[in-house]
Amino acid sequence: MVEFGYHPAPKPNHKRFKKTQKQHTSISKKVDYEAYRRAGEAGYTRCERCGCSRPKYRFERCHMINASQYGTGKAPWNIVILCGPKTATGTCHNWADETSEGRAWKTNKQAELFIYYTVGEGKDYWK
Repeated sequence: MVEFGYHPAPKPNHKRFKKTQKQHTSISKKVDYEAYRRAGEAGYTRCERCGCSRPKYRFERCHMINASQYGTGKAPWNIVILCGPKTATGTCHNWADETSEGRAWKTNKQAELFIYYTVGEGKDYWK
């Protein structure tokens, strides 16, 4: 007579080699701090597109290269502070993501921020 018992296979001890999309696109605390510092250079936090100064909870962090396209959250030139929420029409975040003019603005703004952090005055803040 054969007895059937519970004999589970051991779990493998290796870790995932490739980062998940969420790990790659999540915004680090250092980048979050730097984006809000840059947006608040005038003494108060403001939208980096229209310049409005609403309370902080009304602002959103926007990826210049969308998170769905694996835009990193580890570089400050890929994150800007825009007025939101994204779902409301007429906000800068919605405009930047949903219109062709907004996507062109995002490309130009990312190039401007890259220069700011590599050879401009922002290189003192981001090392």
